[in-house]
Amino acid sequence: MSGEVCGADNPAISETICPVCRRPGKMVSPKTVASLLKSSRLPESLDGYSLCLSHDCDVVYYGSQVFGKEDVRVKVWYKENDPSVPVCYCRNVTEADVVRHIAVVRCCDSLKDIQKHTGANTGKECLTQNPGGT
Repeated sequence: MSGEVCGADNPAISETICPVCRRPGKMVSPKTVASLLKSSRLPESLDGYSLCLSHDCDVVYYGSQVFGKEDVRVKVWYKENDPSVPVCYCRNVTEADVVRHIAVVRCCDSLKDIQKHTGANTGKECLTQNPGGT
């Protein structure tokens, strides 16, 4: 079964298997893990960690240790059913923000409009702000 996140079925992305849900994961940079794990949970080595791509698994990062949702500083957008969780971490744009611009304000009908009005997908800090590092 392919992952639950867009692009997870790409062989270049689905390089590892989550030890809990047994679904494909995505390798992440040590800098991403260091930035997003709570400081009390940082392992000695940050190399070799992956992001679990399954929306119904509580694991976020796995490698020599397994870290769950409670171990990271941010909520992971596809693991939560909460419109206040960011879909763009760099600009702190939430699903609720996007929906409001489309359905309430009615100013957006394309990705370009959403980017213009919310700033979503225009940041440069994904490596350290987004759990996926991208």
